[in-house]
Amino acid sequence: MSDIQIPMDVYESPREIVIVVPLGGVQKKSVEMYFDDYKLVISGKRVQPKIKDDLLPLQQECYWGEFKQEVELPPHIYFDRIKSTISSENILQIIVPKSLKPEKMKVDVDY
Repeated sequence: MSDIQIPMDVYESPREIVIVVPLGGVQKKSVEMYFDDYKLVISGKRVQPKIKDDLLPLQQECYWGEFKQEVELPPHIYFDRIKSTISSENILQIIVPKSLKPEKMKVDVDY
């Protein structure tokens, strides 16, 4: 698997992290996600459309083939509550809920 990365946006609020990955040209069935330590790994394959054999490239900016993208996640998340969807526009959205941390909390001591 290639370590080629595709563009993505990552947003954060006090309650969650939202990852948005446009997957134009990526086969939906090729998209896989898994955890490696505290990293969410997203991989898949972008398929190049068939073009005429006699065409020579003047400019090539699109990546075609396998890709792998890693997203570093904080330790205070609910790994078992992560949800992902792919829209009809082929945009992957991943919602990672954060666990709530108390700001200050008194702990009673038994004597």
